[in-house]
Amino acid sequence: MPEQELTKLNLIRKLGDVITEIDVSRGSFPKKSAKRKELDSWRLRLDAKQHALTDAVFKEGTPSFKSAAEKIGVLSDKLNESIEDVNKTAQAFADLARLASAIDDLLVLAAGIVK
Repeated sequence: MPEQELTKLNLIRKLGDVITEIDVSRGSFPKKSAKRKELDSWRLRLDAKQHALTDAVFKEGTPSFKSAAEKIGVLSDKLNESIEDVNKTAQAFADLARLASAIDDLLVLAAGIVK
């Protein structure tokens, strides 16, 4: 079955899924641990990016949107796998940084449309 095309709403849902996985993973660490604090920080940053995506205006049919959305989709799927394993937190943090950067790239597209 062909993969569903990623729309703005699908991306918001995918990002919500990542945030939920972060919340679940946070529960695996003591509140004052360095890993927990970093997860807390990523959770707040991704929540803010999800809000920004919600407010952004995109031309979803453009190749640039489709490419950026696909990148976010792949990264979020990968993250949902790595974040579940407490032994892969270093990988999860690297994946979180890549996801945040990909979201920023997509938001730049929206800024170009608004101007």
